[in-house]
Amino acid sequence: MKTFLLLFFCFILAVGFPANPSFSNELSSEVKTKKNDSLVFTLFPNPVKNKILFIESSSEALKHIVIYDVLGAMKFSSETYDNRILLDELKTGIYIFVLQQDDQKGLKRLIIP
Repeated sequence: MKTFLLLFFCFILAVGFPANPSFSNELSSEVKTKKNDSLVFTLFPNPVKNKILFIESSSEALKHIVIYDVLGAMKFSSETYDNRILLDELKTGIYIFVLQQDDQKGLKRLIIP
């Protein structure tokens, strides 16, 4: 529980005071997009189990996936048509998952235990 609270506190600090200004601008533009332009998708299981993450989206288009840590550093990038990805490179932590399909983008919080 203490570890979770510490990670949560670090996440709040990182979002409030980003180390990478370009990441902050990207997140700001993501948040400001209209709901009609925002991609609706589901990640499961979240927290991730067995390093495999499933992505469910209404579109069958190519998925452009980027995962950032809470400090704004890009930790994973991939393009796939598949509905799952292997995240064996990511360490325990809280991440920002950004998915782009067609002309729409969406983001979600991702937890790696």
